[in-house]
Amino acid sequence: MVDCIDKPTINKIVESAVTLFSLKGYARVSVKEIAEAAGVNIALISYYFGGKEKLYSYVMEQQLTLFGRQLEVIRQEEQDPLEKIRCFIQTAMEIHKKFPYLNRLLYRELLSPTNCFDEIVRGEAERFHNFLGECIQEAIDQGRFRPDLDIYCATVTLFSMIHYTLFTQCLPDTILTAKADREEYYLRQSLEIYLHGVQCPGV
Repeated sequence: MVDCIDKPTINKIVESAVTLFSLKGYARVSVKEIAEAAGVNIALISYYFGGKEKLYSYVMEQQLTLFGRQLEVIRQEEQDPLEKIRCFIQTAMEIHKKFPYLNRLLYRELLSPTNCFDEIVRGEAERFHNFLGECIQEAIDQGRFRPDLDIYCATVTLFSMIHYTLFTQCLPDTILTAKADREEYYLRQSLEIYLHGVQCPGV
C-alpha cells in the first residue's frame, strides 16, 4: 500500500520508525510506540506497510538505497579512481549528517540480524565493497597503487577506516569518539593515511 501514499503521514511513520529502531533495535520496538511517536492511528501502520516487519524492511531499504543511488552517480561522473574514493567518503559524510540514525540502525542489524540482513543489507554492503574494490583495482592498473596489494584486504581496510569514524558517533563520549564537528576532517585524514600506505612511491 506504500505506493498510494499520504506522504506526510508516511513520512511521520518512517521518521519515527527510524529513530526507534535505531535506538532500541527491531525486537524491542512495538507498533504502538511507533504510532504514538508519529502521532498517527496505529491502524495506519498496518494499512500502509502491512505491519512492523514490512515497515522495518521498508525503512532499511529506503535508507540504504540512498547511498546506492549516489554510488551510481559517482560511477557515471568520475573517471579518476582516487576521486571516486574521495567522492564515496564525501557522500558517506553527507548522508550521515542528513540521516544521523542510519549508522546506528545498520550496526544494530549487523549485531542482531533480522530477515532484512540477507534480503537487503548483505547485497548493499557487497555493492559498497565492490565499488571500492573496483576503484583500488583501477588505481593498480594505472600504476598509482602498489601492484602487490591484496585487493580484498585493501578494500576491507579502507571500508573499515571510513565506517569506524561514523560508528564512533554511536558510542559514549570517550577518546575513541570522533568529535561531531570534526568528522569530515577525521575521514579526510584517514584517507590520506591510507593512500600514503597504498600508493606507489613518487605518485
